[in-house]
Amino acid sequence: MSLTDMGRGAESPTRACRILLMAALPQEVRPFLRQMPARPRRDLGLPAWEVANGAVVAALSGMGQAAVRWAGETLVAGLRPRLLVSIGFGGALTPELSPGDLVLGETFRHYNPDTGELTAGPTPAPPEPLPVYCRALEAAGFTAAPGSVVTTTRIIHKGREGLPLAGLPRPVLDLETSILAEVAAAFDCLFLSLRAITDTGEEEIPGFLQAVGDRQASAGVGAALRWLAGDFRRARDLVRLWGRSRLAGRALAGALTALWPLLLAAGRDLENQPG
Repeated sequence: MSLTDMGRGAESPTRACRILLMAALPQEVRPFLRQMPARPRRDLGLPAWEVANGAVVAALSGMGQAAVRWAGETLVAGLRPRLLVSIGFGGALTPELSPGDLVLGETFRHYNPDTGELTAGPTPAPPEPLPVYCRALEAAGFTAAPGSVVTTTRIIHKGREGLPLAGLPRPVLDLETSILAEVAAAFDCLFLSLRAITDTGEEEIPGFLQAVGDRQASAGVGAALRWLAGDFRRARDLVRLWGRSRLAGRALAGALTALWPLLLAAGRDLENQPG
């Protein structure tokens, strides 16, 4: 039984959309929504908004692969988008990527750091070749390139667990993208992945977050304070993470604004094509 079949109490959506935009965290999509006329969608069973007169729905899945798969399957089955866009933060693994840089997913992989298993996932096509989007982002003043998005079962320690991934072209770590690529492939959607870098290849995520993933460990204020109480010098890591998250959120907002005409045009074209 899939997570879609399990339900979780979501209502049946009453209005379809052309494009579904998905993020895990509010910080990843809120700066963009502040710039757009967005209205809440209260019929989807999770935080969601409609944009562009309902042609686009933006939704939050929460963190962890189980939550992402359920949200993706449920929303795509109910809203019937022709294009699924995954946005969010990502961690660099090699030196060529800097905070605020943008990576468009060219390949999607799963990595289980507990077993060392790295597997390739489906690569559903974007509406346009990725260089088209990279050029639009560069024209808007961003550093953007295609890369390898690696979805892990939890946030890893790069120094101890990242070596099997270092040979990939521009590897970026996250907790969601390859799951949504699978959903897009299963429902025959086009797919676009956009990640904004928060931490460089030489930086590690603060320790209280390193258990977050399918284990669903708490990443809230309490966990942060307990971690901070162990050594108050760790405060600088929290401040850095907060600043990087704001930088990455602004980068995602600016990137979506730059790509918006291309995305809306793709949505209109797809609506006119046979299903």
